Amino acid sequence: MAATHRSLACLATLTACALLLPALGCTPTDPKDPKTWIARLNEGEVRKRAAAIQELRKMKAKEAAEPVAALLKEPQLREDAALALGDIGGPEQAAALLDALDTTVGAGSDQVTRTANRTNQKIADALGLIAPPNDAKVCAAVLRLARAKDDLVRLSAVQSLGLLHCKESVGELARMVDDASVPPLIIKKAVISLGQIGDAAAIPALEHAMVIEKQGVSFLSESSFALFLLGAPSVQPMLQLLTDGDAAWVKWAKENNRAASGTYAKAEIVLGDIGDKSAIPALTAKLSYTDPDPLPDTSRLLTGVVRQFAADALGRLRVKEAAAKIAALPKAEEPADEDLASFAANALVWIGDRTQAKELIKKAQKGAIRPRLALVQGAALLGDASLIKDVEALAAAERKGAVADCVKSAMAVTGAPNVDEKVACGKVADAFVALEAPLAAAQACSAGDASAQGTCWSGKMTDSSGLVRARAAYELGRFAQPSSVAALIKGCSDDDLNARLAAIRSLEWFLGAAPAQAQLKEAAGKLAAQLATEAGKVQFIKVDEELKRLQVKLARL
Repeated sequence: MAATHRSLACLATLTACALLLPALGCTPTDPKDPKTWIARLNEGEVRKRAAAIQELRKMKAKEAAEPVAALLKEPQLREDAALALGDIGGPEQAAALLDALDTTVGAGSDQVTRTANRTNQKIADALGLIAPPNDAKVCAAVLRLARAKDDLVRLSAVQSLGLLHCKESVGELARMVDDASVPPLIIKKAVISLGQIGDAAAIPALEHAMVIEKQGVSFLSESSFALFLLGAPSVQPMLQLLTDGDAAWVKWAKENNRAASGTYAKAEIVLGDIGDKSAIPALTAKLSYTDPDPLPDTSRLLTGVVRQFAADALGRLRVKEAAAKIAALPKAEEPADEDLASFAANALVWIGDRTQAKELIKKAQKGAIRPRLALVQGAALLGDASLIKDVEALAAAERKGAVADCVKSAMAVTGAPNVDEKVACGKVADAFVALEAPLAAAQACSAGDASAQGTCWSGKMTDSSGLVRARAAYELGRFAQPSSVAALIKGCSDDDLNARLAAIRSLEWFLGAAPAQAQLKEAAGKLAAQLATEAGKVQFIKVDEELKRLQVKLARL
């Protein structure tokens, strides 16, 4: 009974305290409660108040946006407040951020100047994240920051102009591309922003960005993606570049020592990304391109580059009429033939003309090992089980090969600096044997109707072999059954790059399938999150360029 009385007394005391909190100046003390930190924003020394801002930012406490914005008026807390508002603020705080800008600050190394520039940088970042898109007042202020003397301020401002879709900044951003005084990183951000803004007026600058380099830095990745984002307006300009139909471009390219082959190849990349069928004739013509460079080795290299990207684009467009011409392209005479062999083989897999698989095997009978393997891999991802015997024969021939040749080939296959002579021929043979797995899977899944085969291939999406998973993804893409979409979306995160690319390409084939639209659109957010998580992971950089484009296409459904 005494314990009960004590409990009731404690409860009464706590209740009374709760009722008297405002009157007595009591403050919350739970560190997990945002109210605890909001209450500390205006208490104590600056260091503790800054710590409270940081805690609220970590907690993503949106309810703290207004009281944090009020601290922008205090110079000692302005930088922390601006940084936090990028995470917890909304359009309502844009005006306070604008008021906190210091547009008079220049460049300098003294503490006051550095602090002012850092604050402006944080404000530019925050405005890009929370301000209303294409707001005239906000865009004008950020555009002024893009002209700042401090490069970090400029970098953040240029990036935010894209996030805010500030159309009036297109001219300024475009001029940065050809400005020799602009650092490469700022040019990269300018190109990205031009793509995000999506104004066709940016196309000439983006064309320049495709082919120039500054301080050894290329802008191809950013500019080709920007042109892809623009979509249809980019098609005709790219076709003009591909066919030398833009006189102004031809003149500029000569003046800036830009090789025609580089222009062709990069235009082909963009046309393949966009997937407009009006490009088919020009792309097909480039399969026969021969570069006029007087040096044979250089001519061969540049010829191969133009042809391989033409094949790639035609493969993405799934142009069956181009299959025979693409199959005639690759050779396996020397290691330098690997890229064209790989591109051509992939293109044929995407087109899906299974009769070309045998042609790939024929071209892989002799020559340098890596292009031969690329050709056989293409055949394994495309052909039927009858090719197993052909691959077995290739492996058997390698086991009987000359030891010196085997050692050389084994080092090329494994990347090892040295290979034991006793096992060299076996290692090369095993590389061919590994390519039998997709063909064996094709044999296993050949029985029954389309539904039964689709079910079989769905089961292969979890196979231990990355190449089998790749073959399964392609086959599911060809069957185009909406029930396969979930497995293919999961395949987009496969650690094996062949399997991941196959899932990405196959999902592109579903874009016109009405029953799959809801699943595909829902997947856009998941893929965006994956891209954010994988940003900077070197092993995925190349294939995630493809994933970025797929994500955009799904988001636009």
